[in-house]
Amino acid sequence: MMKAWLFIQTISFESLSFYIVFNHEMTSAEWVSFAASHAIACASFAALSWLLLPRKFKFPLISSLSFLFLFNFLLPLVGMIGTACSLLIALYLPRKQSQITWQECEEHPLPQNPGEVLGNQYGAGALREILIHSNDPDRRSLAVNAVCHLPRQQSVPLLQLALKDLSDDVRLLAYAALEGIESQINELISLFKKQYENTAQPTKAFEIAQQYWELCYLGIAEGVLKKHYLEQAEHYLKISIEKEQRASNNLLLGRVLLEQQRPDQAIIYLTAALHGGLRVKQVAPYLAEAAYRTGDYQRVKQYIDYFPDQKGERLSQIKEYWS
Repeated sequence: MMKAWLFIQTISFESLSFYIVFNHEMTSAEWVSFAASHAIACASFAALSWLLLPRKFKFPLISSLSFLFLFNFLLPLVGMIGTACSLLIALYLPRKQSQITWQECEEHPLPQNPGEVLGNQYGAGALREILIHSNDPDRRSLAVNAVCHLPRQQSVPLLQLALKDLSDDVRLLAYAALEGIESQINELISLFKKQYENTAQPTKAFEIAQQYWELCYLGIAEGVLKKHYLEQAEHYLKISIEKEQRASNNLLLGRVLLEQQRPDQAIIYLTAALHGGLRVKQVAPYLAEAAYRTGDYQRVKQYIDYFPDQKGERLSQIKEYWS
């Protein structure tokens, strides 16, 4: 009943306002009469439109009604037609949305030559999905072979995942690949140690420490063995630092100490790396971690300000959480 009354009132007063314009000589009094009649028509139509709006568009009340009134008042007749069309077409006849939320894609076979992995759609994420969800042991075996040609940082977690596979062939392939990576690193350690014994250069001590750190960082070493490797990395890094102060040495030693749950000492070397010429962005993540472990949350926020802003990166997500 209210909507019908408002509609009739809108038509009546808007018709009267146009009658005044087109059938009378416009004097000041006629213009006032036109404005008053048009304003009443706009107020009625604004109230009618507000009643027809979906609930989420009705509030805030004053802003919603003000917009409807001014839009219709400043555009005589045209504003009302536009508002009516938008209400009827945009709100009550919306575009149909597809109920299909997925699209079937062609299943591509894994390449026979694992070296082709880097040049096609099979990245680390796709290979992980195959290892977890594929029911075909042969396909999972091919995935393990392909994983071996990824960078070590990506391949080792996937190979460790394959060690839990139900298929003996898949587990053996993964174990052999991990054993090969560990053997390569241990061979480099032996080689660098022999070179260090001959020359005792600080760069060689640093290279030995880097390889020990690689074993821990990749997750190959665990438990007591990991503790031993970290101690060896710390030992050779301190030898290198005693002979030559370099920012990269201090940075790596700070990371080793963090891994050993010694944040107070890590801060000393990380700060030295920062003062040694490294950019703040390179050291800030580790200084923030050390400050967090010591409970200095104010300093954590200071270092987090240097984290990147690129969407999707883990550091940017941490920055967004702390901001």
